[in-house]
Amino acid sequence: MNQNSSKLMEDIKKFLTGKKTDYVEIGGHRFAENIKVGQNALVLNGTGVRTQSDKPIYAVALYLPAKTHRQDTSRALLGARRVQIVILQPLNAEDFISSMREAIAENNDETYQDFIENELQQIEEFMKDLTNLEPGDVADVDWLPSRGTFVYYNGQLMGNPVRGKALYDAVLSIWLGDHALEEGLREGLLSLPKEEKEN
Repeated sequence: MNQNSSKLMEDIKKFLTGKKTDYVEIGGHRFAENIKVGQNALVLNGTGVRTQSDKPIYAVALYLPAKTHRQDTSRALLGARRVQIVILQPLNAEDFISSMREAIAENNDETYQDFIENELQQIEEFMKDLTNLEPGDVADVDWLPSRGTFVYYNGQLMGNPVRGKALYDAVLSIWLGDHALEEGLREGLLSLPKEEKEN
């Protein structure tokens, strides 16, 4: 049985049994509603797709200790969190990293950028081992309190944990900041009701 047939059978079974699906599908990828990062239980806060010229680039999901529609709350919540990125189009790793840095600069003032520069360079350094990002590749960016930021690529830990929550908050600002990469993506990650967009 191929993957599509298996997926169809699973969906039919859940429909007939009345069992609620435990995932959200977007960009052809299924994001689990509930996950564990370390020993921390997290819930799917929202999902979205990054696009350029109407072309889907990657799907992204935000996992938090509790659901929230507010960008400030998503940063203030205590506990672990995860941003999961699934590549949808072939990408050059160097261009991807460069666009992330530009987005951080767009959403954080120079003083804040100077404060996290060393930590940001650490992440960029071990991500340089990557060359091309292929469709289906998965990157997890995790925050664990008192331990730091962990970056995994296709399940493999990249480098060492980077300490300092300020860095992780800056990473979140890429998609959730006042000048986020894409407003629709920001709204999706915060699960904002259509009639109640965050100011």
